[in-house]
Order: sequence, then structure tokens, then C-alpha cells
Amino acid sequence: MPAQNKTSGSDKRQRIILAAMAVFSRKGFHKAKVEEIAEEADIGKGTVYEYFASKKELFQEMLVYVNDHYQEQAALKLKQVESFHDGLHKLFAFAVQITREHKEMALILLSDHPLFDEDFQEIMMKKEQQRLGALSNFLQRLIRREEAEVGRLRPEINVYAASLTILGALYSICSRIIFHDNEEDIDFEDLARESVDIVLHGLVVR
Repeated sequence: MPAQNKTSGSDKRQRIILAAMAVFSRKGFHKAKVEEIAEEADIGKGTVYEYFASKKELFQEMLVYVNDHYQEQAALKLKQVESFHDGLHKLFAFAVQITREHKEMALILLSDHPLFDEDFQEIMMKKEQQRLGALSNFLQRLIRREEAEVGRLRPEINVYAASLTILGALYSICSRIIFHDNEEDIDFEDLARESVDIVLHGLVVR
């Protein structure tokens, strides 16, 4: 492992952002101190300001990082799927995992935060649109592949409507995780599996 003083700038910047995630999640923006973030990152307070002009800038860059990290991890997780069934299960399982891991960050992203000026709101809206578009494209590819290779889907299926329906179920589960105070009374992994089963087999006995 390289000595700390030889850590590259990009590595140190990421370390600060990861430390900020931990501190902001515990204390929120206003109560968190730059000194605490520096201590979490095992660096001096001055080093934080070498990479970020202010606590607000660090906070915003952290949110961008969380969003980009989610998209990168989702792309890796869903790069190779064996079937429509496998793809849906992987997508739902990953969404539950990442939402539980970053519940506090999700709450911040969904809030109308006073630190979100117009320019930053526009940045985050574009990133959310990109994420939604990427998920929708993934689902549409799965549906078309299932239709072409297996032929088990209804021939009249509207692929776009189907992808939005699946995304609606996915976002509902994630929202439940974010806003539910006591996770012990809900098995979210099981809820995700049941949701996929309903998407695949419907509600009505035929």
C-alpha cells in the first residue's frame, strides 16, 4: 500500500468525498464540521480546502458522486444478464441494496434543500433524467430480447409502457425504504422478489 503522502490527488479527493458521505449522513449539512470530515478522511483540515472551496461545494460534489457512483455500479451489475427473469431480479436486488446503503443520501437528494441553487438543481435533474433513461433502456432491451428469443411476451405489448410500469414498482419499493422508519417489520429483499414475480406472472389467474 503506498504511503499516504504519495496518494494521488484523485484518490485523496475521493477519500474526502467518502468521508463527507459518512459525516453528512450522521450529522446533516449544518451540524457537520469540515474538521470532522478531515478527521474521517485522515487528513488535515487545510487539505480539504485544497480540493473544495467550501463545505457547500464539498456537499454538492458529494451528491454528484453518489449519483454517478450509483449509475456506474448499476451498469456493472446489469452488464450481463442471463434472461429477462434474471435481469429483473438483479435490477430490483441492486436497487434495494444501494438504497438501504445510502438511505440518508437519498433523503437529501429528494429534499428541497436550501443549498440547491438553480444551477445545481439543473445538474441533478439532468443526472436523474440520465439515470431514468438508462434504466428504461435496460428494461426495454430485456423486454425486446425476451420477445425475440423466447416469444413468451404478448405480441401487442407496449415496450415503453412495460418499462415504465416496472420502473414504477422499483421506485415505489425504494421510496418505501427511504421513508420507512422501522425496517425490521418489512423484508425488502422479499418484497422485491414478490414484485418481480407479479411483474412476470401478473395478478389474474388464467
